Amino acid sequence: MRAITHHIATALKDATRRSIKAAGGPESFQHVTRVRQGRLSCYGLTGEDYEADFIPLDVALEADLEAGSPIITSELARLLGYRLVPAEAEPRVSSLTHRDVSRLSLEFDDVRRAAAEALEDDHVDHGERRAIRRQVDELKKALAEFEGKLGEGA
Repeated sequence: MRAITHHIATALKDATRRSIKAAGGPESFQHVTRVRQGRLSCYGLTGEDYEADFIPLDVALEADLEAGSPIITSELARLLGYRLVPAEAEPRVSSLTHRDVSRLSLEFDDVRRAAAEALEDDHVDHGERRAIRRQVDELKKALAEFEGKLGEGA
């Protein structure tokens, strides 16, 4: 018996779909990895015909790198009962601007809006949950960039 349950497989495939989408979608992402578009699309499908198709580790890493956020990696950690924490970043040349603050605010508002819309009927369905997670992924990416611009010190 496999340790990966249907629930775990679905969560991993959902993270894979989100990462590939954030990496530009299968059509664009295929040009920066070793797997072609059709196969990339299969990695995110949950149907019976695709239940054994999971993204290879190297391609998952490339997807997260292209997405600019550890979407698949974070989900793997969460499924194992862990949480990713960014390593101490090297100080960057770029500095924090008002535009960075506005972007963070807009991304947070997108998360808030998606969650509020999902809760309008007091029930969050699978599609709404996916929409919220997409917005959370974008917020995480913006937050990581924001944090990187802070550099060291405090």
